[in-house]
Amino acid sequence: MNTIQKRIYISGALTGIEKPAEIKAFYEAIGSLCQEIGFQAYVPHLTTDPTNNPDVSPRQVFETDKLQVSSSDLVIVYLGIPSFGVGMELAYAEINTIPLILLYERGKNISRFPRGIPTVISEIQFSSYEDALARLRTILEQWSGERPTQPLSSPLYSG
Repeated sequence: MNTIQKRIYISGALTGIEKPAEIKAFYEAIGSLCQEIGFQAYVPHLTTDPTNNPDVSPRQVFETDKLQVSSSDLVIVYLGIPSFGVGMELAYAEINTIPLILLYERGKNISRFPRGIPTVISEIQFSSYEDALARLRTILEQWSGERPTQPLSSPLYSG
């Protein structure tokens, strides 16, 4: 029997960020976690990074990322760094009723607008990248079996 892998888009700021190597490594770790659980992960900077792929035009980035978001089964969004691109990816996910998992550091003041998107199935506040990945693993393992339309158990981790 041939099973189709669920597709997950990893969303996070790439332009004008401090410590780009560190944050990109975090995005890649999220992608690796997804693949380890059995999903197909799309990590945008591996294809269209503004630094490593300057030859990719803005239109190509838009078309590629819009298609990838719109055809995903789930979008994982890091909200710890404000980004126009991330905001647009959130909107495409919401328009296409794609479930969202939001990640950001505990204590950060995050806009209520993205947190209020009806397709958010989990909101994870974390103390370190390792903490984020551990909490995310639990949610992804639960999601892989359920495909919920309602929030997963304890959608907000604050402790």
